Amino acid sequence: MKKTLVGTLIIVLLSVSTMLFASGNQDDDGGKIKLSFATSIYVEAPHKAVIDKLISTYNAQNPNVEIEVYGAGWSSFWDNMTTEILSNNEADIIQMYTSNIAQYHALRPEGTFLNLNDKIVGTSYEKDLVGQDECKYDGDYVAFSNYAWGTTGLFYRKSILERAGVDPSSIKSMEDFRNASLKLTNDNVSGFGVLVSSHSFVVSEWARFIARVISGGLYFPGEKGPFTPDRINVADPANIWAAEWWQNMILQDKSARVLKDKKDVRELFWNGKIAFNLDGPWFIGMTESRDPALLEDVGLIPQPAVEYEGKTYRPNPSQYPLITVISKNCKHQEEAWDFLKWMASKEAQEIIAECGMIPNSKSYVTESNYKATHKLAYQFYDFIANYYDPLISDPSIPQIGELQQIMIEATQRIFSSADADAAAILEDAKKEMQVVMER
Repeated sequence: MKKTLVGTLIIVLLSVSTMLFASGNQDDDGGKIKLSFATSIYVEAPHKAVIDKLISTYNAQNPNVEIEVYGAGWSSFWDNMTTEILSNNEADIIQMYTSNIAQYHALRPEGTFLNLNDKIVGTSYEKDLVGQDECKYDGDYVAFSNYAWGTTGLFYRKSILERAGVDPSSIKSMEDFRNASLKLTNDNVSGFGVLVSSHSFVVSEWARFIARVISGGLYFPGEKGPFTPDRINVADPANIWAAEWWQNMILQDKSARVLKDKKDVRELFWNGKIAFNLDGPWFIGMTESRDPALLEDVGLIPQPAVEYEGKTYRPNPSQYPLITVISKNCKHQEEAWDFLKWMASKEAQEIIAECGMIPNSKSYVTESNYKATHKLAYQFYDFIANYYDPLISDPSIPQIGELQQIMIEATQRIFSSADADAAAILEDAKKEMQVVMER
């Protein structure tokens, strides 16, 4: 009873605080149009610097418009957004990932976000912007792919590998990676940093590295419909094998340092306590921001292939196009669209390139100037072209948030204890997911 009361009070206080914030930013002042912009990445220094520069540049060019940005930490941001939408007080413009569209758009029966078909269909945006084709809900564009994207690779500390006699170019398979991590681990250094907590990465890094690569889908085969309870794929033998493999690497090999948050993994990598870090091109900017000299000691290789039942599977890690939506509650929808459209321009994409991710405009990043000035980031194009299979991502369905939470709790249990029965836990998770899909 007490927990229920406390939970209710927290929700009420969150609602009140967001109502106060949002209403304050939707009021115009002295004829100036005000737009609020919410993003989960504002807490990261490279993104904050770029977003501040984008907004100040746009505000300077459009003195009648004032854009104000706010954001919270990763987990809090998504919880807060649910509360804000249910309270009709979300920001005018919201930055998110393509996998979030369905979950939040479906919170209102009539849809949360503005239909953008008249602004995108038939334009160059459809082919030029990475991830634009993933910005649809029920066949309609409700989001715009105008910031940056990235996929993942393995960053490594050159000095640590050299001392241990490990040649990074020899790491072709996950077994190579496992053996290298063992060789690199000693009293002061761990081969790899891995998350085991309520952080969503407890699922996503395992899935990107090994599970989805061989199973083709955590939730449904190929993560494609029909999305029916009988097609839940979490207890597929390949997913069970992948869970046991990851469990053994963490708890038997002890070559992976177990941590609760990704920022802890990055910090230990920068401090020379972890040899490998799975991350995307944004990590380049983060490292440079931490200490430009560190980049001299950082190398990058693609994710290794996975060998399973006599067959070799190429990685298919997630891609992360950051996209933006306009709330249907936005009072100045055309002005909001003008800002989103400007973010896709060459001028804005040049600013975005400074965040360390890869700008979403293909025409911009294929220019010789970008290739020459962002050599390390451009390696990810080589990974996509020569090492990785086509992307398989979480299904875009309203129930995905509940399915993801079930998966987080299941993997947290498996990777916390060597005695945990992966097959039994994933079978239980399957039954829970079936209940969700039967509603």
